Amino acid sequence: MLFTAVAMSLAQNRNVSGKVVFATDNTAATGISVLVKGTNTGTITDINGAYSLPVSSDNAVLVFSMIGMVTQEISVGNQSVINVSIEEDTKLLDEVVVTGYTTERKKDITGAVSVIKMKDVESIPGGNVLTALQGRVPGVQISTDGQPGGTSTGTLVRGITSVGDGSNTTPLYVIDGVQTRDNMATLLNPNDVESIQVLKDAAAAAIYGLQAANGVIIITTKKAAKGKTRVNFDAKTSVQTYHSPITMLDAQQWGEIYWKAYQNDGVAPAHDQYGSGDVPVIPEFIDAEQTIRAGNTDWAKEVYCPAVLQDYNLSVANSSENASTLFSFNYFNQDGLIKNTNFERFNVRLNSDYRLWNNRFRVGENVNISKWKEVLKPGGIEELVIAQHRCNKA
Repeated sequence: MLFTAVAMSLAQNRNVSGKVVFATDNTAATGISVLVKGTNTGTITDINGAYSLPVSSDNAVLVFSMIGMVTQEISVGNQSVINVSIEEDTKLLDEVVVTGYTTERKKDITGAVSVIKMKDVESIPGGNVLTALQGRVPGVQISTDGQPGGTSTGTLVRGITSVGDGSNTTPLYVIDGVQTRDNMATLLNPNDVESIQVLKDAAAAAIYGLQAANGVIIITTKKAAKGKTRVNFDAKTSVQTYHSPITMLDAQQWGEIYWKAYQNDGVAPAHDQYGSGDVPVIPEFIDAEQTIRAGNTDWAKEVYCPAVLQDYNLSVANSSENASTLFSFNYFNQDGLIKNTNFERFNVRLNSDYRLWNNRFRVGENVNISKWKEVLKPGGIEELVIAQHRCNKA
């Protein structure tokens, strides 16, 4: 019985191999991912389209996939050789992409264009729609310092390029055909964005001229779905905390380090507050009038605090055969990690489109109204936290 069980086990662990070709011309498909469904066992096809990988059960299913191709799932059964013909995903290739003043099918695009669907990143909280591009688009560098609302977000397309004197490296933004270089955090509600297209190569200059020298980011806002009336309300709330505070010396420890530095230089230690004795002494008062007592304040705890982000969005969309209207209202409020810093924005948008005379005449408007208020941190506050922490003045 033991030998029989071992033999059965060996029979189930076997290799499955084969070749993958493109259905259009029957040529070898290189770089196709082959994965045993539900496991981490997988491989990719070589230059000849060949693959080989172990399976542990006749019930195993192989998944063949590649970006732009139709994913196939094939049951192994008792097969040891499985050849596959893989097809292009025509739905993906026929996807319409905005590339300037016109639209093109993705398979017809010859330039360097990246497309980001907002539904893929809609769960990311933030006041600036450009933060959705961070780490998702090759050749686009997004940087931010955590300022509330994302107003300090920087965008570079193809690295550091510039127009004129070199002080402006901001790409050109095109929102529903309207060109702007305004701050996206103060102008646009991320909930209103349908998709973002990034034109990265020199071909964009044929459309926008010199303005495209720093790259072009095209933003398309949402429209009402045909034949539907829909009311949506969503709310997001999150809390940010200061994750890695700097561990500082207390008042006595700083005085001892100060004294040690003097002694290492062969100089007699002296300080207005610690005195001039052999060891530093913290005085009871730190002013001549004896009104301010010495303390041991942790200034980082006094300056930093948890920050609450609130994002509320209401939209009403209606569409008929000859007209479509979308109205949205957004309220965004984000506190900063530094106390009393804040970014608040109200945003209203109306997108409408009317078709007359059997769609021979179209008229519509995209109206966006924003009101925002920002409370910035005092200049040098973070440096002062360190300096005051050393002095430990209450």
